[in-house]
Amino acid sequence: MNADPHDGEAAAAGEREAGLEAEVASLNDQLLRLRAEMDNFRKRVNRTTEDLIQEAKSSLLRDILSVADDLDRTLAALDAGSDPASAREGVQLMRTRLEALLSARGVRPIEAEGAFDPRWHEAVATRPDADVPAGTITAELQAGYRWGDDVLRAARVEVAVSDDGM
Repeated sequence: MNADPHDGEAAAAGEREAGLEAEVASLNDQLLRLRAEMDNFRKRVNRTTEDLIQEAKSSLLRDILSVADDLDRTLAALDAGSDPASAREGVQLMRTRLEALLSARGVRPIEAEGAFDPRWHEAVATRPDADVPAGTITAELQAGYRWGDDVLRAARVEVAVSDDGM
């Protein structure tokens, strides 16, 4: 009996097909594992980020609480009949301490002198003033602050206008 040559080819094709199916199954398994690893990695990064944010908030809040404690001590001293001049000195020390805390975290005051700049200033009032060019800041009404290149709060200012209102 002669063997059919197509039987050998069919068997070889069947083996190739079985091998390819095994490879596809292996690749699918690898894909599922990589997806699971990526999902776990994403969850780990999110947890770490949230932990870092919470720690930063806690640190800032602890510093603010220390300033609040100073305010409480000053109020208690005023209630006990402390000299207003020494109370003023205490408040000034607290202001200096708060500025140092903010500065240590990269918060800087915005200069409110010279020409008005809408990136840093908010014009809330105008005043005719022939002594300075129009668009010059004449008064700071509320201090502004920046954190790096970001404006936390624009400086609220009064700006000079020409006598004719332009």
